[in-house]
Amino acid sequence: MSRNTYAVYVRVSTEKDEQISSVENQIDICRNWLERNGFVWDEQCVYKDHGISGTVFLERHAIQLILEKAKRKEIDMVIFKSISRLARDLKDSLEIREVFIAHNVRIISVEEGYDSLQAGKNDMAFELWSLFSAQYSRTLSSSVSAALAAKVRRGEHIGKIPYGYDRVDGFLQINEEEADVVRQIYSWYVNDGWGFRRITHELNRLNIPAKEKNKWQVTSVQRLIQNPIYCGDFILNQFSKVKAEGKKKQIRNPRQKWIVFKDHHVPIVSRTMWEKANSDHIKDQKHAITPWNDLRGICKCSECGCNMVIIQSKRKLADGSKKQYNYLKCSAYRRSGEEHGCVNHYPIFYEDVRQFLIERLKEKGESITCNFVNDMEQKKQRQIKQLQKQLKQLVMKKKDLLNVLLEKLISKEEFEEKRKELDEHIYQLEAEISELSQKEYPHKQICNVQQAFEAIDSEHRDLHQLFKKLLHEVIIHPHGKIDVVYAFAEPGGK
Repeated sequence: MSRNTYAVYVRVSTEKDEQISSVENQIDICRNWLERNGFVWDEQCVYKDHGISGTVFLERHAIQLILEKAKRKEIDMVIFKSISRLARDLKDSLEIREVFIAHNVRIISVEEGYDSLQAGKNDMAFELWSLFSAQYSRTLSSSVSAALAAKVRRGEHIGKIPYGYDRVDGFLQINEEEADVVRQIYSWYVNDGWGFRRITHELNRLNIPAKEKNKWQVTSVQRLIQNPIYCGDFILNQFSKVKAEGKKKQIRNPRQKWIVFKDHHVPIVSRTMWEKANSDHIKDQKHAITPWNDLRGICKCSECGCNMVIIQSKRKLADGSKKQYNYLKCSAYRRSGEEHGCVNHYPIFYEDVRQFLIERLKEKGESITCNFVNDMEQKKQRQIKQLQKQLKQLVMKKKDLLNVLLEKLISKEEFEEKRKELDEHIYQLEAEISELSQKEYPHKQICNVQQAFEAIDSEHRDLHQLFKKLLHEVIIHPHGKIDVVYAFAEPGGK
């Protein structure tokens, strides 16, 4: 009997019992095919992805492991129940196939009767089945969205239960204890003129528990005030999930796509109060322009490791004028206060820390060279980025051809001719990007750190990139002590 090294891949998208049981079903189907075709069954060759969507490629560890084994020549065949188990995204499905084909790994899809050994490298069957699988996923998503929209139209609530409410039989019902807190927050904000941070600190001082966490944060207070759920409105399609680099992330849709259901449920605050809280007049009064921070992401709190951020403060001088100060404070303290966040650092001026670091770097860096990319190198990077954008557009056009062929808008001959044309153009762009990437330009100058600072007007120019290049991190202690960790070996150091 043949003893080829193979991998059996199975996947279920949720942890529901009926889908978990389908794992055994997938394994049985693959085992039956293997034994009928003279292969020795090996339970150790089964790779499972549990509870992971077929549209999320990078988070599926089992398929990633199989791909790595293919690259290392550890397997020569992969078998799965159907192409929909392999992937529900056309791009991912084709990329997986390309990796297997490139490393001489045979692909078997039992349900579709697909065998890459018989089909050859340029067959369209795999692409068409992958397209059907991707389309099914989109259709299913649309059906689910339509069902959810119908629930909202009936007055039901979908999604997380907001603070101040309970869900009873699918409908929102006011939780009077939490609702009193919501009304108090709006009163502090609108009537008393308090800001998000002061409200957060007061809630934590009074030991009022938040919905999911025991402590309140500035962002949770801000979202509560800005959420129209509290004046009785529900917004559908405010967010959506998109796929980027093999992972899904949530994005905020433009307002034109929002579906607003006014007076959807019982409000906690009046519409007038909510509109006052979210009026431009109130926002302008409370909104302070975030100052430019050359040290962002570099300065860290010694106590909790969070970033140090700029806090603005104004003081009235003897002549009646006001002077603005910029302090560095721990971001955890800023969000949640001292009791629930972090410690309140001794007032330390941002400008003083910045100037201290400039002087220290000048002193330390007299013999440290710093290479600056010249204009030609920057121009090269811009050209590569532009070519990559063109390449991405061509790849998308190539995929769209399948839809055009499927809808019978063009013949198979026209499809093949157009695809060949796109392939040639893609090859040219890839060659151009490769050639451009290998081209090197000499630097115009190599200067030490002291000369670098002298070349930049430190009062008016952005020093963030230079700080990032020279400083690994700057640790600030509560009483003002500063520890500097350089990104270069100090002269005379180890």
